Amino acid sequence: MISEYWMWATWLTKVILYLSVAFVVGGAFCYFLLRQYLELKESILKYITIGAGLGLISSTLGFFILIGSFANTGITGMVDPTYINILVNTPTGYIYVLRSISFALLLLLMVVKLNRNKGHFSIIESSIFCVLLLPIIFSFSQLGHVANLTLLAQILLSIHILVMSLWMGSLYPLWKTSREISGLPLKDRMHVFGRIAAFIVGILIACGASVALLLIKDFNTLINTAYGYGFMVKMFFVIGILLLAAFNKWYFTPRLQHPKFAKHLSHAILFEILLGLSILLTTGYITTVVGIE
Repeated sequence: MISEYWMWATWLTKVILYLSVAFVVGGAFCYFLLRQYLELKESILKYITIGAGLGLISSTLGFFILIGSFANTGITGMVDPTYINILVNTPTGYIYVLRSISFALLLLLMVVKLNRNKGHFSIIESSIFCVLLLPIIFSFSQLGHVANLTLLAQILLSIHILVMSLWMGSLYPLWKTSREISGLPLKDRMHVFGRIAAFIVGILIACGASVALLLIKDFNTLINTAYGYGFMVKMFFVIGILLLAAFNKWYFTPRLQHPKFAKHLSHAILFEILLGLSILLTTGYITTVVGIE
């Protein structure tokens, strides 16, 4: 493999990592949002479990891909003991190891939860879940360009990742909800989500814009670099998903007592999922393949 292949492999693992965190955070949020619907609980728990599993795979694979890119001797370089020993004793290596351990313990927690067939999360289980999630979220600020910025910038990015994951990860459970329940119960849950989402979007935009201003220091970077072009493409998708979310909230949600509008909402959420995936793919591309110049 040449270095370009390692770069694309890193991009793929990063996108999977984004998805895994979205599954876990959004799934956990929807678990509590929809806790009265027993028919949805098990599927949401499985959704979170899949996210934890994907996170463990992407974190572990990302570590060995980084080793392979350093060794640059082909696939066998991914297990080069010399480079493993070097990387594992660096701050970057610590972050990869901590993230992998957190996902592994989170996966164990979810597997035990599913096997016990107990839908309700106890206070202890919820606390363990949150404790394991915190280092995963904060790890994003310790790798990449933001790691060289101030603590405030790192905190802003961590909050941005958290609320982004909550929103994106909620889309599949909400799509499933639109197909499993109907009428006034569906309208009520979507109305509650819409109110929370309005607050989430505000935080998302504020934190995202702040981090972007810290990274993109002048207008020339935005219009004359590959990173800037990619960032503008990402903003195009972001504006699209915001407009669609607003349309869902103000047009479909008030009419969900009628079955036909529930079906239309289901299709709209699928399109929102597609836009969300496009955002994650673009974000992974500009932070991995391109990088800020």
